[in-house]
Amino acid sequence: GTATTDPAFGLPAHWIEERQKEAAQMGGFTVVDSETVMATHLSHLMQVQAAKLLSRTETQQLVEHVSKLAPKLIEEVVPKLVSIATFQKVLQLLLEESVNIRDIRTIVETLAENAGSTTDPIELVRRVRTALAPAIVQQIYGPVKELDVIAIEPGFERLLMQALGNPHSPALDPGVAEVFTRTAAEVALRQEERGVPACLLVPDGIRGAIARLVKRAAPRLQVLAHSEIPETHTIRIGPILRGANA
Repeated sequence: GTATTDPAFGLPAHWIEERQKEAAQMGGFTVVDSETVMATHLSHLMQVQAAKLLSRTETQQLVEHVSKLAPKLIEEVVPKLVSIATFQKVLQLLLEESVNIRDIRTIVETLAENAGSTTDPIELVRRVRTALAPAIVQQIYGPVKELDVIAIEPGFERLLMQALGNPHSPALDPGVAEVFTRTAAEVALRQEERGVPACLLVPDGIRGAIARLVKRAAPRLQVLAHSEIPETHTIRIGPILRGANA
């Protein structure tokens, strides 16, 4: 067949003739028709662009919808404790990392519990993700209880903690950042080619910063914090990301 790249997931693929379908399937390849490829690609694009598509109007409509299901909850939270703008930003940040926001009740309840101590959307998202952790892990891994993860070499992890975990620390060296993001993208691709979820496990204090750092180079790489692993699950460490000098 003709070599190509899967438009939705960026994996190597081949276009083949209809008459070659059976032979390809017997050879262990997954075969999908062009209509399915296009539908999957469009669905993936919608997921990727979901954060940008969530406007203030859609956010207000979502609030009104939830208020019909739990009027007291919404009345106490939006906009009394959390403004519409902050609520919208929290949802956008979740969607940017492909987190399903269907459990809107848990999201609103978590905002209600934490809005008194912070109004920073990034910090609120961290706390919402902790509340949604079982669902996030389920979304990435499905029903399995042993999670294959990518880890960071401890010495390099300490360097990242120093640079990204404290706003008053010196910024991460651009060269180090470039090597890290490129390596993360390469490892993520290899995981996907093996049929394993590409998921990087990092300390809580730098999860958000790492996710933003790798987003452009490795958009499908999921980044989980240690606190987001449910107690019912175990982890199995696979590839290790190392610094340029590690």
